[in-house]
Amino acid sequence: MERLSTPRIYNCEILENRPVGGLFLLTLALDEVITARAGQFFLIRIDREDIVLRRAFSIFDMEENRLSFLYRVVGKGTAWLSDRKVGYTLNIFGPLGNGFSLTGDRCLLVGGGSGIAPLYYLGKSLKGEVNFLFGAQTGSFFDKDLLSRYAEIGKLEIVTEDSSLGKRGLVTQYIDDNYARIYACGPVEMFKNIKTDIPVEISLETRIACGFGACRGCVVKTTKGEYKRVCKDGPVFDLREIF
Repeated sequence: MERLSTPRIYNCEILENRPVGGLFLLTLALDEVITARAGQFFLIRIDREDIVLRRAFSIFDMEENRLSFLYRVVGKGTAWLSDRKVGYTLNIFGPLGNGFSLTGDRCLLVGGGSGIAPLYYLGKSLKGEVNFLFGAQTGSFFDKDLLSRYAEIGKLEIVTEDSSLGKRGLVTQYIDDNYARIYACGPVEMFKNIKTDIPVEISLETRIACGFGACRGCVVKTTKGEYKRVCKDGPVFDLREIF
């Protein structure tokens, strides 16, 4: 089993932070090589007096001494982050969480909206056949060059609600059982609409505070009535454990 890096604070210089379709691609320089599993995340400090909590971002890619995140601007914290320029130093904490299992000889990676973020590093980490299935409301959400990076790893299929790119409809309409395992990340409604008998691992997107499970601010209720901490027990869970 791989030996993962112990979570700690890093001060990282921004190498790039630019829009890619409806998202932003942030790449940081690391002062050492970090070992992390696809599906793990980092907490980034937002240097604003009115924002106390760090923001959680799943790993988009890791390569030698570079660490990348793919994120969507949804509030004051991510708006502040999107304004940071090359050369700015960010304070980050991680890697945190459990990550994906990395099993299955033929896998389908399903991403809804910004849920495509952790699936690139996952696709690179899997040993078997990789297939991507991405969905969004409209085609302008996707950046052509970004999609080409995924397509270099495996077969890529796009679904948009307005049929402006790829097939028309919801991404869950095009999921079938011809795979050993499905990995998915996206909105809650997407998870609820996944109907299949094969194993499905999901990465939950939620507000995270401490990152260690101590504050219990990110708990979710399981189908058995138990409570799990997204930051510590997750963010990756079996679909049937949560929905």
